[in-house]
Amino acid sequence: MTEAGLMLSALGQKGRARGASYRSWEDLYRRKWTWDRVVKGTCNRADCIAACTLNLFVKDGIVWREEQNAMYAQTNASVPDFNPRGCQKGMVYSDLMYDATRIKYPLRRVGERGSGKWERISWEEALTEISDKVIDVCLEDGPESVVYDFGTTNLDFGPGTPAEQHLFQLVGTSALDEWAGVGDLPMGAIQTWGLFNADGTSDDWFNAETILVWLGNPVYTRVPDVHYMWEARYKGAQIITIAPDYNATVVHSDLWVNLRVGSDAALALAICQVILEEGLIKERYVQEQTDLPFLLREDTRRFLRQSDLVEGGKDNVFYFWDRATNSLREAPGTAGQPEPSIALGDLDPALEGRFEVELATGERVSVRPVFELLRERLRDYTPEQAAKITGVSAKVIRRLAHQVAASPAVLVFCSWGACKHYHMDLFQRAIILILALTGNTGKRGAGMRIGAWWNMALSYNRNIGRMIEAQGPSERPKVRDLEEMMKSMMRANSPVSPTMVWLYAHDEGYRKLVDTDSYHDPDLPRPVGEYVREALDKGWMPLYPKEGKPPRVFLYTGMNPLRRWPAPDVIRENLWAKLELIVTWEFRMSSSAMYSDIILPAAGWHEKSGIKFCQSYVPYVCVGEKAVEPLYESKNEFDIMARLAATLERRAREREEGEYTDAFGREHDLREIARLWSFDGQFGEGDAEKALGVAFELSEPIGDVTWEEAARAGAVRVTSGGSYGPITAITSDVRVDETVYPCAWFVEGKEPWPTLTGRQQFYIDHPWYLELGEELPMHKESPPAGGDYPLRMTGGHTRWSIHAIFRSNRTLLRLQRGGPVMYVSPKDAAARGLQDHDVAWVQNDVGGFKVHVKLAPGVQPGQVVMYHAWEPYQFERWSGQQAVNPSPWKPLHLVGDYGQLQYRFALAQPSNISRAMTVELTKTN
Repeated sequence: MTEAGLMLSALGQKGRARGASYRSWEDLYRRKWTWDRVVKGTCNRADCIAACTLNLFVKDGIVWREEQNAMYAQTNASVPDFNPRGCQKGMVYSDLMYDATRIKYPLRRVGERGSGKWERISWEEALTEISDKVIDVCLEDGPESVVYDFGTTNLDFGPGTPAEQHLFQLVGTSALDEWAGVGDLPMGAIQTWGLFNADGTSDDWFNAETILVWLGNPVYTRVPDVHYMWEARYKGAQIITIAPDYNATVVHSDLWVNLRVGSDAALALAICQVILEEGLIKERYVQEQTDLPFLLREDTRRFLRQSDLVEGGKDNVFYFWDRATNSLREAPGTAGQPEPSIALGDLDPALEGRFEVELATGERVSVRPVFELLRERLRDYTPEQAAKITGVSAKVIRRLAHQVAASPAVLVFCSWGACKHYHMDLFQRAIILILALTGNTGKRGAGMRIGAWWNMALSYNRNIGRMIEAQGPSERPKVRDLEEMMKSMMRANSPVSPTMVWLYAHDEGYRKLVDTDSYHDPDLPRPVGEYVREALDKGWMPLYPKEGKPPRVFLYTGMNPLRRWPAPDVIRENLWAKLELIVTWEFRMSSSAMYSDIILPAAGWHEKSGIKFCQSYVPYVCVGEKAVEPLYESKNEFDIMARLAATLERRAREREEGEYTDAFGREHDLREIARLWSFDGQFGEGDAEKALGVAFELSEPIGDVTWEEAARAGAVRVTSGGSYGPITAITSDVRVDETVYPCAWFVEGKEPWPTLTGRQQFYIDHPWYLELGEELPMHKESPPAGGDYPLRMTGGHTRWSIHAIFRSNRTLLRLQRGGPVMYVSPKDAAARGLQDHDVAWVQNDVGGFKVHVKLAPGVQPGQVVMYHAWEPYQFERWSGQQAVNPSPWKPLHLVGDYGQLQYRFALAQPSNISRAMTVELTKTN
């Protein structure tokens, strides 16, 4: 029994716990196996990349404990089943929901922000104050000066997050796109594939013959799924972990490749060099699926386009040299080519050679395939040369190359670890190149796996495929068409801003950090600010509110910006201090909530019904049914939005005002907002489960299953992939009796990839990429983000938390050191006079923080490891590990006028860079 459980009889909330007579711990222990009922639950608003159904044991109106609900069926007889699913975080939520951090009542700040001085107010008082301020700002400056941030930490696929998004879209507020803001946007995949992500089900890992765990640590981060890797190993698969430190996943691996921090691209390119030079490539796959046969003009280093050859020709039709006819041929399936397939048929594109073509002007120029330029680039990455960069021996590099080339199915578990490095796009482009040369993308048990989601009707996937008319009654719209439509819609009517661009524009302190040129790639020929200025002036990156019009109201839901944003100590004194009203609805007191103005108590996970966001690792939609009534005065997010909509409408009517125009010229009237939000009275407070019923009726992936059936079972089998949406990223058909792997539509179905060339695109001929030499993948050193300091600070998701939600939980802290800790190599510690558990001052040019050190022989000298998500209030002066993070994002990620490199939600934007920053440690008290 948890410590919190021993205290429950004192809760006295509405009499539910008063009747329980718990005389002693012995009595509690005797009653451990008695309960009133069992309810199916899940971690329904946790940003966890798992989805697990739980049995919640309820007694005397209290959630007594959680257990795993082992109900998942085996996909087929050739793969193990998904049971069990769950982790220690999910098993302690029944403790967390009753602990001291719980927000019980609406609170209003009465002291300075962060002073901890609050007064208890009523729901009506809180919502009236919020509504009046929102009305004021909408009327004075327009709704874009009200900013809604739903983050990634506290969202669901219904009914809470959709209810929030629906209301704030009706108001016309700005919103922040936090996918890159949390550092989880795989720009290398976007540049190469045009896809937001890529993944399938985790049981498909079992089909791999070689698994490269690269920039990830699934023993910590994929607790319910990682067993498939070890089961694959039992049947003969090789597990190779590529990481600078000896982490928990390395323990279970066949080979540990301990490269130097930030040298991943060099290692990947060296593997490619061996594969290419030894003739180990899958030539037909390369010809069809990649842009490597496409011809480049030697004079401009750009693709040969139809506009070069024909007056008035298109700039998105490209060419290769057909060996079968010894002639120039249009490549089928490019963005400007009407052919809907990339199938080559009898075409035989040349990968090598120099050819001459006549331009529309009559000039003759030489052209060569991209493949030839790739070969030239790879000459800089022989195993011997790469060994000097990576610290990995040439012998090991060749062993890796031969293993990958010979293996029938190579899977790279890459996850989101790479996304937090400055040159993460180069890492990912180089890794994808390995898989392309060996034909390992788009087949079972293979490919680079990052993440993907099932498409539920109330999620922000929203069955977007239905918005394009199919050419036939059963024809699926092409991914490229859907992507073009989504980008067009975003530009036309969506006031969403990429978080890092928004912070840059509206926080002068953070802007100075990003503009520090020494924190960036030394190859940049221009100041960083010039790239940002050009991107904003050309409209490549949307920004709401626009420059010169400050954000005034900030509304956020359970996420924790002052923990996660870069340099939060700087932002807190600049942008945050200037916001006129900061409101959060949350179940626990976070560091950011402590700096807010009004806090609304949200119901805990087991106090409301909902859909866990539907990650594709498990082919089930996991749901949680309300097990107990919301504690204290808390409410579920659906009801909070219903009441806020009603209060907005009431106050607008009482004030006899409420009409305004948004950033797109659309008219709004807050005197009708509740009617619009409720769909003319169909939904209101208390109708959360009614909304879930509608979600299940409209959701294609789960067939005809109802909400009531799902709630009884705890999870529902996915039977189809549903429509492609902004975060689905599976791009393969789904069969209930087969494992799911990504990208089959392109590789097996020959559908054009959603890129400019219609292929996996390794050559990007945008002027900015050519300017920086990154038209092809290459290695670049991580810049000294933070200043000239000798240590590189890395990190990762921890075993004991999902973001900050569990970081202060006493049960889980007992499994660690009880508080924040930094892992340091004994060599680096000795050089600084540090012993185990000493306190160190960690600093760079940006800031500093104090932390205990743990001597860790598995950490590489020159590296320090700080696992993420510690709350700032767990550090002295409330200054945590993000205090040293300037997050100098890469200017290339601002490009927005090139094929796949155009902004839409969760695509093509700068990221929060929180890995490999430079620091120094000093012993302190």
